[in-house]
Amino acid sequence: MINFIERIKSYSKRKDAADMAIRAWKSANEEVYADFCKRIDAVAKGNMSVLIDMYQMMRDCTPSEALIMYNWLSDFVNGKGVSGVENQQWASQYTETIARCITNKCLWIGINVKTGAVELLTSPKSGLLMVHSETPIEIWNRLPQELRSYLIGQLDMFMRNSKGCYLLSKLERKMVYQCLTYISQIVFLSHAVFIGEFMANLYDRVMEKKEDLAYCMYYFVVFDHGLSRMAKSLNRLLNCEEVDNGDMLLVKSCVTLLVNESIEMGTETKADWENTAERCNPEVWKEVMFALRKVKGRRGNKKVIQSLDDILLGDKERIKQGILLFLEENTEDISLAYLLKSLVKSGKIKASTRYMTFHRAIEQFSQRHYGHDIPQKRYGEIKELTLNSPQRGSSYTKAKRMIDQWTDYFINNG
Repeated sequence: MINFIERIKSYSKRKDAADMAIRAWKSANEEVYADFCKRIDAVAKGNMSVLIDMYQMMRDCTPSEALIMYNWLSDFVNGKGVSGVENQQWASQYTETIARCITNKCLWIGINVKTGAVELLTSPKSGLLMVHSETPIEIWNRLPQELRSYLIGQLDMFMRNSKGCYLLSKLERKMVYQCLTYISQIVFLSHAVFIGEFMANLYDRVMEKKEDLAYCMYYFVVFDHGLSRMAKSLNRLLNCEEVDNGDMLLVKSCVTLLVNESIEMGTETKADWENTAERCNPEVWKEVMFALRKVKGRRGNKKVIQSLDDILLGDKERIKQGILLFLEENTEDISLAYLLKSLVKSGKIKASTRYMTFHRAIEQFSQRHYGHDIPQKRYGEIKELTLNSPQRGSSYTKAKRMIDQWTDYFINNG
């Protein structure tokens, strides 16, 4: 855990570095990622092997203490013996904290994702993941009407088949419904307190062990429109299989979650989802549109994270050899502006590529930090210039000579 804390002190910079590392990994492992995508597409045909692998990895990242309650609930639901857990705390050292939060709705649980520390607070605190409990009645009333109706129908069916339960009054049945929401709240809070340790374990899988599955999942979701593609897979399941009311509710819940999370992360826009929904089942279309009305889209320019392999055109290996040669000969930060101009003039990079996208790619490729203010400003000055006018000055002459030299080089070596 301590190692994890040290590595994420600057989240924004670490995320950019992780994004770039994943991009570079994908460029070097095209076949591995292509196989992953085939397995994802196979889900719509009923092959769940990739989902099972994902689930197993997430389970392996879950702290052993958190698994105690999950295992107990699983055994209970499946009718297995649940003896031998009387003296165990369901959430390890956090059991008392959760119990106090549940019995006092004025209290909040604050989780520091960086350190894993869990606090019991009287009000929300910035910088922490905050969760708190609601009363069973509040939880039940906040559920969508369609979901409440379905749960009532399933529970009534279950109670009719259970000795004694069919004699329960309407009020007693309502108490049963609220009891289940109360249990769900315990499960939710018990999961939340272990998020810090879960994230540390997941980080180890991605950044330390470099597990292929974790890298594929990261690239798929962040860069390859993975969440909207999953929604399309759910849509195909609806179109090719008979589904009951419970299946439909599950699909709708998943679609809503996919829409909300993708826009929150900035991996999809509202326009992307509208285009996706137009080709989907009417039920999926309605769920997407309803979710879009409630979610707030991200504003401003989106930071583009790409590796050199993503933005280069032509013989990428030969071009990268030339770039290394350029960087060895030209060590000043401002030289990067001339390098990008040369690559654009020689047709090795699209003219629409933003300078900072190129700058980040060069830093990742060379494993060296460059200042960006001066070269970015300089590139803005020379981007539209032909550099053929009879201007004078040592700066202009140096820029023209360098750009002409390296433009010819990349034309002949890439």
